[in-house]
Order: sequence, then structure tokens, then C-alpha cells
Amino acid sequence: MPTKKDYLPLPEGYPPTLSLLRRMEQEFEGSLGRPRVSVVVVNHDGVDFLWHCLFALKTQTYLPHEIILVDNGSEDTSVSFVKANYPQVKIMECQENFGFAMGSNLGAKYATGDLVVLLNNDAVVTPDWLARMVSDFQEHWPKVGVLASAVKSNKGVEENRKEDQWTLNLLGNPVEGYFEDPQAVFYPEGCSLMYARFLAPEGPFDPDYFIYQEDVYLGWRFRLQNRQVRKSPDAKVFHEPGGTMSKFQGWKTVYYQTRNRWLNLFLFYETGNLLKILPWIVGEALGRLAQSLGLGFNFFLGNFFAVTWILSHPLAIYRKRHVLQEKRKACDIAVLKFLSGRVSRDKGLLSRGLNFLSLAYCLVVGLEVMEFSKES
Repeated sequence: MPTKKDYLPLPEGYPPTLSLLRRMEQEFEGSLGRPRVSVVVVNHDGVDFLWHCLFALKTQTYLPHEIILVDNGSEDTSVSFVKANYPQVKIMECQENFGFAMGSNLGAKYATGDLVVLLNNDAVVTPDWLARMVSDFQEHWPKVGVLASAVKSNKGVEENRKEDQWTLNLLGNPVEGYFEDPQAVFYPEGCSLMYARFLAPEGPFDPDYFIYQEDVYLGWRFRLQNRQVRKSPDAKVFHEPGGTMSKFQGWKTVYYQTRNRWLNLFLFYETGNLLKILPWIVGEALGRLAQSLGLGFNFFLGNFFAVTWILSHPLAIYRKRHVLQEKRKACDIAVLKFLSGRVSRDKGLLSRGLNFLSLAYCLVVGLEVMEFSKES
């Protein structure tokens, strides 16, 4: 039963050397005709969801090489239920709740498949889901780095926004956007995604994220490695909106969503572009604090702690940024064309006015966002 102290040491051979990574890539490409797939499911008190999730995995037309359940210190009967009903599932019992990010890393790091799939415990996949994911990954390799599923609500309605109509803005908030390739997305839907294990042998996420925005982190990280992020439109996943997160405290939701979104900005932008965007980050932070005074204690507390964490961890942010920027293979111009220069959704006269000012600012300072890109 691993604890956080047990989590820190890496398995033998980690961190991998350049020669080991090359060998892993060669082995992966040699197995691409029939890749082994490790499915990692992170769980915390989600026994009510696991029966449906694991049964759907058991009935796949393309069977997983292994299913790994990372149980984050559940206090319900999750572990005993899986042991009794799904003995083929490998269980990693954690003594505490590591969060989705660290839990996913823990499962992925000890996976043995060529491809790793992260699947929410409150998601149910169709019988051909994995076969379609593998087929699409094979078709787009080696350009693709991470592949997302088509996520629908349990009523069959498309849950995530159409990526040819929505993207993120420079601050990481959802806004309208348009892509020439309808299957191109800026980041993968965290509910279900697939990537080649050798591309992130230490795990796909920064464990400090705990939960929320880690899917944006992964998509941005792969884009800096000059890898595409795509959606598999026929690989369908039905997701329970809210699901296990319905038990999460309100202020923590605001805190992790806001802090992690800002953290992505500080980690991934090139220095010159970060300085250009910094006034907007500061303005948004002040605006959210002022707005939160009228939106309740949870909203204020979450925003206050998010601002406090960013201001009190400059060294940690610098170290994380240095590691990511050192591995960069693509410049920001390849990333900005997938981001919008609008600051908000076009809902009315005020938002349109703000968007006009924001786009004018981008034009003046030279931020080549999708509105000014010929390849968007």
C-alpha cells in the first residue's frame, strides 16, 4: 500500500536515459501492429461506478493487456468489490487520496503496455471503444502524441464542446474558436485519453495538480514536444456528469481549477509571450477576487488560496518551468494558433467590447493567436 513517501522513488531504470528512451521508441514502433494497451482507472469512493466501468472494459472487442485500478484511500467497499468480481484487475491500494494526477502517474508508471489509457471511474465505454482508439492512434502515428475519446453524457448528448467551435483563450478559459481540422483539439478530454507510454515514462501529469486542468497540462506538454493532440470521433465514452467529484468541497474545486489554470500559463509560455500575457493574468486575479466578494465564501476562499499559492511558490514554479522548457521542441507560434485572443465568450455588448480590446492588444504586441493565424 504505497504512501506519498513510497511514491517518490522511481522504478529501476528511471528516469530513463536518452538511449533507453530511443530503445523504448523502437520497441513501441515494432509493436504498433498489435499494441498492448494498459488501462489505468483512478478511484476514490467510487464503488457505485466501478461495476459499469469495469464490465465495459471486460467486454471490449480489443481486450486491454491489463487493467490497473489505483485506489486513492477509498473508505467504501471499492477494493473488496473489485477483488471479488474482477480478479483480473491489478489493484494498487493507496493509504490516502493522492488525487487524480498523482494517482494516474502511479498507475501509468507501473504499466507494462505499449499504449496507456487513462479512464475515469465514472465513465462507461462502448464495446468497440478501445479498438477505435488503437486504430486512430496507429493511423496518425508518429505525429500524434495523445488521443482523446468522444465524450457523451449518460443521456447520449455530446458533453464536451465541439472543438471546431470551442478552444481556450490565452488565460486558459473556454471561448469560441475554429480549427481547419475538425479532429484537432488543443488538449484531450481528461475523462478518456490514450498516449504512447515511452513519451511520458514517469507519468503524464505534474502530481502537484491533484485534480483539474491536468488534461490541459498534458496537451500543452505534448504540443511543446511537437506532437499533435487529436480526438477519435467514433471512440465513444459515456460519462456521468459530476460523478465522484460531486463529493468534492466547493472551495477546493475553485482553488484547483483556478490555481492549476494559472500554473499552466506560467509553465508553458515562452518568456517573451508570458510577459505579454502577465498583465491579463494580474487583471484577472484582481477581478476574480473582487467578484468573489459577491459570490459567496467558497468562491472567495478558492480564489484567495489560488492567488496565495502562486505568489508563495515562485521557486517551485521556476523549477517546473525549467524542466518543461528545456525539453521544448516547438516554439509558441505552433501553440498560439490553437488559442484564441478573446478574453470571454461573445455573450453581449460588454464581452464583445472586451474581446475587441483583447484582440487589438494581441495584434499590437505580436501574439499570433488563431484569429491572426493562417493555419487555424
